[in-house]
Amino acid sequence: MNRIRVGLAGCGSVSEHYLANLQQCPHAEVVAVCDIVESRYRARMAEFGVGEGFPSLGEMLQGAEFDLLLNTTSMPSHYPLNREALLAGKHVYGEKPFADTYAHGLELLELARAKGLHLWGAPNVVTSPQFRFMAEALADGKIGKVHAAHACYGHSGPSWGPWFYKEGGGSLHDLGVYNVTTLTGLLGPAKSVIALMGTAVAQRVIERETVDVRADDNAMLLLDHGGAVFSHIQCGFVYRSANEDRTIELIAPHGAMNMLGWDWSPKGVQIRLECEMEWQTRCVASQGYSWQGGLAYAAECMVENKPCLMTPEHALHVVEIMEGARTSAKTGQRVELKSRFAWPIVAKGQ
Repeated sequence: MNRIRVGLAGCGSVSEHYLANLQQCPHAEVVAVCDIVESRYRARMAEFGVGEGFPSLGEMLQGAEFDLLLNTTSMPSHYPLNREALLAGKHVYGEKPFADTYAHGLELLELARAKGLHLWGAPNVVTSPQFRFMAEALADGKIGKVHAAHACYGHSGPSWGPWFYKEGGGSLHDLGVYNVTTLTGLLGPAKSVIALMGTAVAQRVIERETVDVRADDNAMLLLDHGGAVFSHIQCGFVYRSANEDRTIELIAPHGAMNMLGWDWSPKGVQIRLECEMEWQTRCVASQGYSWQGGLAYAAECMVENKPCLMTPEHALHVVEIMEGARTSAKTGQRVELKSRFAWPIVAKGQ
């Protein structure tokens, strides 16, 4: 393949960012879009010069020639549409999370393997230069072995999309998923999870609809990565993050590192060694990375036949952690995790 033909499902606000990014991508071309609201897919066709539009994924699968599905629909639609596309022989890049449960995620992974298809799940945080810098610093032992880490991401909640607050939505699926992906990417797969999760605001008015909130809007997770390596994740729709300037913190015997900015939009890395008095700021350039650039990155890997830092096994592990967190919050018990992924993601000297 010299250029990946992309069909996009879901023409809401997220799709606009992906479509704008893909217009600059030499490895992919969006040839068709679909959405259950006709005005939305027609608007995207006109705005980005897409040749074909359809009212459903099924009709797009039947009526358009494309190689890969980009799924930017609402969270509850991710798994069924990803499955439909894989069954039709299409590669899939799904927005986060790519499945609602571990069982569904495992089904997608096994289906992709059986059909020889690529499957990716956002977020693409492991592809940022800041993630690479931190991973390489850890591999070099610059600050020693990290035994404690913290991540935080919160805001007052989306003002659009009632589904954010219904079953399948929630702050962990929407926000914490970034932190879970980043910390497991840096520290390795988690062996178990303990969580507190709840609903602080019982009712919200979203797009003039009164929603009885059924999803979490406040969550705290503790992950055990093994070897007395622990990390903490805090996310919610009920506060602004206290330290928006640094949202990932790693603490070790010989120093510490902070990721500046959000992990989906990092601004640099702070590092301080035990022999230094001041923090040093490194890796401030984005080098072409953006949160909406995950599909462009995946397309480049496909065209150039090179390994991809993003893997479906990692995305599946993240889904299992989030499901385990919900179970832990309900039962008050630690939940053991089964899934693993190849780690370290960025090998020394890679």
